[in-house]
Amino acid sequence: MEITLKINGEDKTFVQEFIPLKMYRKALEVEKYAQSKNVDEEKLFDKRLNLIVEAFGKQFTKDELENGLNAIDHQKVFYNVIGVGILGYPPLDEQESVGKLLKELMEKEEQSKK
Repeated sequence: MEITLKINGEDKTFVQEFIPLKMYRKALEVEKYAQSKNVDEEKLFDKRLNLIVEAFGKQFTKDELENGLNAIDHQKVFYNVIGVGILGYPPLDEQESVGKLLKELMEKEEQSKK
């Protein structure tokens, strides 16, 4: 698992090859909170930042993560680190290809009914 942050004007890539199983439980707790009815988006954001810092073994600080991660694609980074890296969800590109396949199959089924 890796993440690239801009620190002191330079891109720095951090790699984590071992994620303790306890991080899986923590990720589940964060995502459960994300699905709750009264979720506080700011609190959720902080929980995700803290989880990522901890998952990378505190190789960088929460401030470095918050200031060094590009806001434009931060949701993808969150998903790739927490969803794919820790929880084992399929990568987004796999989800897109499965979605396209399902759409094609549904279209073929509709055409065969006509």
